[in-house]
Amino acid sequence: MVFVAPKLSTKQAIEATAGLLLAARCKRKRFLCVMRFLMSAHCYRLRGPPPRIDTRNGFDNAMDDATARTKFNFTIPQLREPAAKLHLPMPCIITPERDTVPTLEALAMLCRRLKEPSTLFTVANEFGRSPAAYSRICKHTVHELFTRHKERLYFNRELVVRRIEGYCSAVRAKGAPLNCCWAFIDGTKQYVCRPSARDNPASAYENLQRALYNGHPRRHCFNWQGVTTPDGIIVSMYGPVEGRRHDSTMLSMSCLLDELASDEVF
Repeated sequence: MVFVAPKLSTKQAIEATAGLLLAARCKRKRFLCVMRFLMSAHCYRLRGPPPRIDTRNGFDNAMDDATARTKFNFTIPQLREPAAKLHLPMPCIITPERDTVPTLEALAMLCRRLKEPSTLFTVANEFGRSPAAYSRICKHTVHELFTRHKERLYFNRELVVRRIEGYCSAVRAKGAPLNCCWAFIDGTKQYVCRPSARDNPASAYENLQRALYNGHPRRHCFNWQGVTTPDGIIVSMYGPVEGRRHDSTMLSMSCLLDELASDEVF
């Protein structure tokens, strides 16, 4: 039976290597001999080569509508409209690491990432970019969107005020006895792995496992609260909140009811 060295984090690998260097009294030849022995005994192993990216792939501005809908949920002409109306940087998005990508392609990359569960390599290879670059571009695009529209994420008042009469009529037409129902609120859970304790806890009583554990699904999670209108648009999003919180507590924390009560429209 061959012993296989466990996969270490970057910090663990640095600490282990520094310990070996100190044990070798900082002598290069002795250190290399020890490392050679450990690798031959399978106590150390080199990281495998990264998967190859097909750089011939790329974003096709002339992609047919059927393929574009399958990949992005939008056609290419449909993507051009939100790229302009969302007030994203034009004509290119530049990340802090100096990755430069056309705005339309950056939005398509983000839509592709959100379309379906998939490995980062799979979607990055479709655009001919490395997984690291693809991740940086998507994160920076999200940052640009959040910076410009974060108020609308909490509550898109302009949209609701403009369409509230139509929302109430649509709900009433379905047989609801209320004339003033214009949206529906619900919570959802984002499941996570069981968290471990932090090296520097905020207090002696901090317990991350207890904070994120929800007794209903019996899993660790974050809670999110969303408000959806009859046309399927999410007009309000609040979160994340610790998994142990009840939906009514999350509603109180969001102050959404107070926001609506103070507005004469609602």
